[in-house]
Amino acid sequence: MKKRICLFSLCVILILCGCACPAPAAQARSHNGLDVSEWQGKINWRRVSRTGVRYVYIRACVGSGYVDSQFRRNHRLARRYGIKTGFYHYVTARSVEQARRQARFFARTIEPYRYHLKPVMDFESFGALSKAEINRIALAYLKELRKQTGRKPVIYSDSNNVINTFTDRRLTRYPLWVAAYGTGRPATGNWDTYAGWQFADNGKIDGIGDDSVDLDVFRRRLLLKKAT
Repeated sequence: MKKRICLFSLCVILILCGCACPAPAAQARSHNGLDVSEWQGKINWRRVSRTGVRYVYIRACVGSGYVDSQFRRNHRLARRYGIKTGFYHYVTARSVEQARRQARFFARTIEPYRYHLKPVMDFESFGALSKAEINRIALAYLKELRKQTGRKPVIYSDSNNVINTFTDRRLTRYPLWVAAYGTGRPATGNWDTYAGWQFADNGKIDGIGDDSVDLDVFRRRLLLKKAT
């Protein structure tokens, strides 16, 4: 326990000093990563590449028709400076049919681009949906996305929803990227383990003006065997 506290304290110090926080020691084989969107503005990827970040998830789109304004620029420049990329989609579906339509939209959006990380469903906007409806929508989306891309998708969720919302065990067929802060190990609900861990949302990375950068560790299960 003392060792974990010391490591977390070191992580906080590095964040405040403007450094990329290293992967937690328990994940020595993991890769330092980020996830970004238009909210970070125009990122200086040359400077980011010098911080030790090797992988980044880039938001590609939202809902059924909105493409992130920095999506193409982020992908192009991250790759130029040697950072391997993947894409995520912020899902807003309220029915199974909408879920399938949004999955097809995501697949079309990323189809022209090469990427190294499995595509991600970021479904956290539930409105008045019941738990059963949320699980049905998630399953329909993931199945359709896999059909459209030929790649097994990933579920992104915070640990609370992993435990209390995404309870259909069929979802565990898909790797989990979990957000959990201030802990030595994130809760994973029905999943045996996690493939990615967003361990901070208040990082500061050289090259990104936003002082609230998401910091991650990405395990091998998130990586595609061959870039598309």
